Formats: sequence, C-alpha cells, structure tokens
Amino acid sequence: MRTFAVVGLGMALSPHMASLAELGDRVRLAYAVTRSAERRVEFESRYGVIATDDLDRVLADPAVDAVLLLTPPDSHRVLGERILSAGKHLLIEKPAGLVTDDTRFLADRARALGVLAAPVLQHRFRPAIRAVEAAIASGSLGRLCGAHCLIPWWRPQSYYDAPGRGTYARDGGGVLLTQAVHTLDVLRALCGSVTITAAQAVTTPLHRMEAEDLVCALAAFGPDAAPGTIMASTSCYPGMTETITLMFERATIRIEGLQAQVFHHDGRVEELGTSGASGHTGDPMAFDHAGHHDLIAAFLDALDGKAPLAVDLSDLIATRELIDQMT
Repeated sequence: MRTFAVVGLGMALSPHMASLAELGDRVRLAYAVTRSAERRVEFESRYGVIATDDLDRVLADPAVDAVLLLTPPDSHRVLGERILSAGKHLLIEKPAGLVTDDTRFLADRARALGVLAAPVLQHRFRPAIRAVEAAIASGSLGRLCGAHCLIPWWRPQSYYDAPGRGTYARDGGGVLLTQAVHTLDVLRALCGSVTITAAQAVTTPLHRMEAEDLVCALAAFGPDAAPGTIMASTSCYPGMTETITLMFERATIRIEGLQAQVFHHDGRVEELGTSGASGHTGDPMAFDHAGHHDLIAAFLDALDGKAPLAVDLSDLIATRELIDQMT
C-alpha cells in the first residue's frame, strides 16, 4: 500500500480523486494541501481526508511516498523541487512550469535524487491510443505518408476571466500549453517526431486574454518528414471533438476523441476505443476519468518496481518543445 498526498485542490482535482478511490486497494490519500481555508473545509467534509496549508508538515512525514501536484503552472518549478528534495516521488499536472526549462530542471532533479517524476498526460492511456500505438509498432501499416491534427475546442470568456488564466505569468501560454497539449502529446508519440515548418499563433476577437487561442501550423511528421497540418483553438463554438488523421502506405487511421478507426486498403475497418466526452466543449472537465485511473495505476506499478514509467518527464519535454516551435 502506497501513501499519497495531493497539493492543490482546484479544477484538476476531481478525476484524480475518483481514480484514487478506485485504486483504494493500492494507495491511500493521507493529506491534501491548499492555502485556501474554504477549500480545506470543503475537501475534508467531502472526502474525510486531512487538509492543511502546511506543506512542510506533509513532506516531513516519512509515510508519504508520493505527491500529486495539481497547483497552477507558475508554482510547479518551486513546489516540484521542494517535493523532490524531500525524497518524495512526483506526479505533476501539465504544464510542469512556465517554460520548458522548468520541466528539464525537475527531470534533472528527480534523476539526481533517485526519485520518480511523471507528468499527467492521461490521453496516452486511452485504449484507442494504446491500440493505435501497437498497430503502428507492428510495421504492418507501412510508412507514414501524411498527418492532420484538428483541435477545434471552445472555452467561453468566463473561463479566461478567472484570475491569471490565459496569461504568460501564471499559465505560461494559451491553447497549446494548457488545452491542446494532451492531443499534441499523442500526435508526437504516434508519429515519433514533429517538426514545424511554419506557424501562426493569434488571439482571436472571441476572447479577451493575453496568450493565444488559435494556432495553425504546417509540419513534417515522422522519420520520412511526411507533410501535414495542425490546428488548435479554444475559439471554435460550441466545441468539437479533436481528431488526428494518419495516412500510412496500407491504411489510414482516424482518431476522434476516445475512439479510433483503422481503414485498411484491403477494405477492412477496425473500430478501436470507447465512447465518451473528451473535454472539448465549454466545460473543460466534461470527460471520463479512466485515463487518470490508468495513469495513476501505471505510476504505482513503477513505484512498486513492476514496470518502468510508461510516460515520464522526457515525454512532456518533447511535447513542450513541439509547442515552443509553434509559438
């Protein structure tokens, strides 16, 4: 049985708590940390777990194995370093800091201290994505010939009216870093590499915010530099499901939200994945927590020495480098 603490009780909390409850035979949550007295009272009432504003107390407890860090991005480098320096393993929400070097710093610290650090990139654990990864790895589809990624999401102005949201000082960026990062991480992982050849990032008239809410890019994908495009936005009302289309020599793969189809050139069509919402509408938390469950389960496997980390900070660094190319 592993013992966790959670730091930050904001919007990202809900799917983690649902996942920890389902994994109760493997992990217990001993503490929750937040500076908000109101959130502490609400959390203790709802979950029956100690909530405190004293992070030092939590990190000094030798029973705590790992910390889930769910605070805003501007706090990730400092808090992440404190957690790692206390000898605790770290599972950190994206983005792990305001700039890519913050993530590199945390990865280096974890490596030097001999503790595990992993990002919350839960889309990589979707059954459809795992099945597509296996199909590509088999080599049966042939070379990648082209790719197209479309993320036409919607966030109302009220979402960006929250203090600091959509600013460089708190979030580090806009649609790419805080919204599209999950789909872009899947795209990069499936293609192996993505090089941006041209990009335009703008803030549309639909939002009052500092950072970008619409990005369009031309790119080269995979080892053969297959041509393709990327579009990501939170200004596409009312919000539509993200899609990734990958054209191979012997099949085309279309991923839409939690589902995927493989259209083989011999006429076969494979249906992969499950149905469900993916957070593309005005409610950013309108999605199933199954990906979080599987991500935390994989993190526990790594802590127990059953398997290496399935997704680590090097994955987030590579995806952030892709985002850097577009902004």
